[in-house]
Amino acid sequence: MKLPILLTSMVAASHAAILGLDYGQQFTKAVLLAPGISFEIVLTDEGKRKDLSGILIRGGKHANDLERVYGSQTGSLCTRFPQSCVLDLKTLLGKSILDPSTRQYLAQHFGVTLIEDDTRAGSVKFDLGFANQSYAFTVEEVLAMNLNDIKTRALQTLQSTSHAIPLVEDVTISVPPFASPETRQSYLDALHLANFSNVLGLVDEGTAVALNYLTNRKFEASDYNDVAQRHLVFDMGAGSATATLFSFTPYKNGSIVLELENVGYDESFGGKLLTQSIYTIISEKFLAKFNLKHSDLTPKAVARLVEASEKAKLILSANTEYHVSLESIHDDKDFKTTVSRDEFEEINSDLMERITKPILDALNGLSVDELKSIVLNGGSTRVPFVQKHLIALVGEDKIAKSVNADESCALGTTLRGLKLKTKLSKPNDVIVIDKGFHNYEVAVNGEDDPKLVFEKGTLINEVSRVNLGAIANNLDIGLYEDGKLFKTYAFEDLVKKTEKFSCKSKDSKELFGYFTLDQNKMFDLTRVEVECVKEDKSILGKILNKGKSTEEATVNEDEDGEVIDTFGDDSANSTNSTETTTKKTTRAPPKPKTAHVPLPKASYPGVKPFLRTTKEKLVGKLAYLNSRDQQKAELESVRNNLESDCYQLRAYIEHYEDILSAEVEDLSEYESLVGEVIEWLEFESDDASIEDIKEKIAMVGKKHKRLARFVEIHSADISLKHIKNLQVEGSNFVNSLQEKLLTYGGQVQEIRGRYEAEGFDFDKENDRQRAALAAKGMDKLDKFDKTLEAYKNDLTTVGKSVGLSEEEYNSLSKDERYTFYELLTNGFANVLADLVSLEGGHIERLDALNEKFETLSARKKQKELKDKLKKSKKEAKVEEEPEAENGEDDDVVFEEDEPEQTSTETAEDSQQTASEIEHDEL
Repeated sequence: MKLPILLTSMVAASHAAILGLDYGQQFTKAVLLAPGISFEIVLTDEGKRKDLSGILIRGGKHANDLERVYGSQTGSLCTRFPQSCVLDLKTLLGKSILDPSTRQYLAQHFGVTLIEDDTRAGSVKFDLGFANQSYAFTVEEVLAMNLNDIKTRALQTLQSTSHAIPLVEDVTISVPPFASPETRQSYLDALHLANFSNVLGLVDEGTAVALNYLTNRKFEASDYNDVAQRHLVFDMGAGSATATLFSFTPYKNGSIVLELENVGYDESFGGKLLTQSIYTIISEKFLAKFNLKHSDLTPKAVARLVEASEKAKLILSANTEYHVSLESIHDDKDFKTTVSRDEFEEINSDLMERITKPILDALNGLSVDELKSIVLNGGSTRVPFVQKHLIALVGEDKIAKSVNADESCALGTTLRGLKLKTKLSKPNDVIVIDKGFHNYEVAVNGEDDPKLVFEKGTLINEVSRVNLGAIANNLDIGLYEDGKLFKTYAFEDLVKKTEKFSCKSKDSKELFGYFTLDQNKMFDLTRVEVECVKEDKSILGKILNKGKSTEEATVNEDEDGEVIDTFGDDSANSTNSTETTTKKTTRAPPKPKTAHVPLPKASYPGVKPFLRTTKEKLVGKLAYLNSRDQQKAELESVRNNLESDCYQLRAYIEHYEDILSAEVEDLSEYESLVGEVIEWLEFESDDASIEDIKEKIAMVGKKHKRLARFVEIHSADISLKHIKNLQVEGSNFVNSLQEKLLTYGGQVQEIRGRYEAEGFDFDKENDRQRAALAAKGMDKLDKFDKTLEAYKNDLTTVGKSVGLSEEEYNSLSKDERYTFYELLTNGFANVLADLVSLEGGHIERLDALNEKFETLSARKKQKELKDKLKKSKKEAKVEEEPEAENGEDDDVVFEEDEPEQTSTETAEDSQQTASEIEHDEL
């Protein structure tokens, strides 16, 4: 059977949404999961399923004002203003200003200016040309802007369903498997700045695709055979290429274990590199045609050539050539050329190794024959040149296109987030065994040979207790990933701080650290203890306790003689999900003497995380910008409304020009007013407030309404004869209403008589039904009475005027005569509308009263029957008692039979029913 995504029921319990993000180098996809919304793509404002990973930030009309345009809405703006456009941000996350990838970014994004953030060890900021330096944004701030925009659209999606709370706080985001600690921290900081209060986790992109592949795969009953299969995800996006080796085992008990085995990657080989190769072809032809040098290229020209190169790459995936045509690109001259697929493949002919190397690295000596399939993901895997080399390596039969190459990562990320949030297991669930794919080491005081704490392939969520050696006064503990230092804890005055902690003469004070590899694959030191170690075990105590869980490493913290349960983490347990778990029990040795040492603040040789106070300031700054954007959006909306109202009024005047020319003496003033407002809106409204514009909207609306009245007067019959007819018809209508209301009253009185004849309280039930109708908004009697009374007053008012002579009546203005017409026609329409509503409520009220009468009658009959039965039982019992006295000498013994007991129970039931009837009448 196909693995169902029934996990959506888990999230229904909390009525909360989960947002899964795939923030790609070029495009971003987001998936929303909530009650009533099952893995739904968050659409852009244009209704697209993926959005450009970028933002345009430029100055507004006023000082210190910003204009921010997100994603695909930038359109051609990035071509026109390349210095204000931030694209391909992913490569800069966690990077310093001196990193080679930063220099490569500047080379590919002509016009962009990057500066050093000297408060964070040389991390990168975007200088967008503002005099206000607070508008030089860090990479994390820009990413947070994009993520917050997605959150806003997700909230709009949630508001369309009544099943979920409009709240998006739980989030997961995919990251490349080669992401460094600094990069992973940048993702976490950006999510915090984007106002996500609960980050469920960072999910490796390959893990997400593998999970989505399994949930899409159809499993037959015979597939659950305890046999593992190996597959590989080849993911080539715009910025990098990765290969993730994974296996899955469908167990006979219905569960499926997904195990991530290895990864390979090329951090800089992706679709952007292919686009750059086409840019090289086109730019060389461009320079040759206009006899220019590379230094002569302007940022706008480069941006247009890059845009053409991206289009050429996409077209060449399906066609053999692409025709480039750029108008007025240099000295108002056009540029036209053709790029062929042969040229494209020739310039990239040396890239085959970069396509296949990540796959071979992931296999790590395994044969391609051991793979069942290679699952393709990422837009760049559609390029024929790339597919050709993949087929040459593994064969066409192993290429699997069973996932949506654009959305698979986002879907898998969301599903992983649901599992991390709920912590629940269900039948046919996919159990994920994830691992760290780097070596994590620790060094004390910069020693040349760091100790290995977690080797490559260690399960995540592991804890290891490591002996860091004897106490020294000052101690630096450095954390390394694949030999690169990324964090240091500097302990000072340890000897003094621990002097009150004494050991036996034969024992030594030694330092022990607890190291974790958490869910986000972040390696860290979480706890440090001083322990008294016996001299004969001091050497053994320094041996790294790698691979042990917290419980194993901290066995000596329990009381003497206590039994310790030893077990692995969730991932480890899931490996043997088909077997019964057996707990190992060992008796703990006597507990050594220990003392906790507080952790000092960490220092970072590279990009460091934001301080808490800095994050609070940045959150406030972004909230201010969001508020300003919201105000500008509201202002733009009312400006558009005013402009629309002006053009509608102008069109109305033109449409009814003949009528209005005859009826309105100052019509030209209306036409002039429209022109003046439009001119003001275009040239003089920059400093206008929302209230100023709303005042003009009200003024234009009032003018439109007045002209519409002239048109209505022209088309209405306001003659004395017609007004008299309306007045007579209205009076007759009111008289007929009185008869209808009397009919309604008679129907209610008929039901009242039936109630009272049976002894039921009609008034109580009638009040109850009217209250029920009022709660549903269906008790219209009060409103009808008021409307009818107003109509009667209008009839009286008009009746006085229709008594005038023809000459006297015609001497009144058209506006006055039209007022009579309005009073009679509008009043009649209002009464008729309320009457329809009143009839509906009256019918429902009668039905409810009749239904309740039947219910009460049935209960009354049941009570009478029970009372009668009770009386018969008592009479029968009285007759039996004398017979019993006359039978003293007989050997027959009379016992209370079952019917007598039943009679007693029936009487009790009868009393209970009577009580129910009384309660129901309250």
